[in-house]
Amino acid sequence: MDADRTFEDFLSDPYAAFAVDLARRAGERLMALFAGAAADKEIRLKGPANLVTRADREVEAFLLQAVTARFPDHGYLGEEGARRPGGEFRWVADPLDGTTNFAHRVPVFTVSLALQRRDEIVLGVVCDPVLRELFVAGRGRGAWVLQDGAVPRRLEVSVTARLEDALLATGFSGTKVRPEHLRPLGRFLQVVHGVRNTGSAALHLAYVAAGRLDAFWEAGLNLWDVAAGLLLVEEAGGRVSDIHGGPLRSWDVLASNGHLHEAVVAVLNAP
Repeated sequence: MDADRTFEDFLSDPYAAFAVDLARRAGERLMALFAGAAADKEIRLKGPANLVTRADREVEAFLLQAVTARFPDHGYLGEEGARRPGGEFRWVADPLDGTTNFAHRVPVFTVSLALQRRDEIVLGVVCDPVLRELFVAGRGRGAWVLQDGAVPRRLEVSVTARLEDALLATGFSGTKVRPEHLRPLGRFLQVVHGVRNTGSAALHLAYVAAGRLDAFWEAGLNLWDVAAGLLLVEEAGGRVSDIHGGPLRSWDVLASNGHLHEAVVAVLNAP
């Protein structure tokens, strides 16, 4: 990564400028829907303990339409079933990461948008519309957080080197949770400062990249949950792997500041 590269350089890339603007506009749509009447949520089940709302569907349709209009030769993969075949590039989106929070009027949710070139994620944006924060990263180009009225700030993972000083996060993917996913939680809680679950994997990953969390793990995720966030962590100097510490060939994900990675792996895989 070029340490001298500025955020203005980053935005000179038309893909980056498009993604930042689109994620921000998608976040504004979520906030408008969140502020509406409770009946507007139109909460449904798409599986046991797996909710979908009007906002999920509307914002996904908005993202797909915007991508298709700007880049008609690009593919699209969305959480709510939107699919578009493409060539070299594909956009991967979760229009509302934190649907259960949204449905229960808990103001913690994000938009996650990533650009995939062949098999590699090259661009990622996570928008927190409630706090009006935008986390952005480009492969080999760094990562930043944008806050209203503030100069974009380069993201860096934390320097925490001991579990005893760490704040971690995890999540539970509904009915996919197995006992082996729960056991490490009790072990960590005896050692670390705390373990958080905001209900948004994308937000957890953004917070690891920003140094607010020291590590995050979760089993049973999907590409759209983590595509943008994992790039944020890597570009902020962190490390990503599967929960066994190996290459990320499944969506049982571990992301950390790097210093704690092996210690977290050891706890996750203790007999």
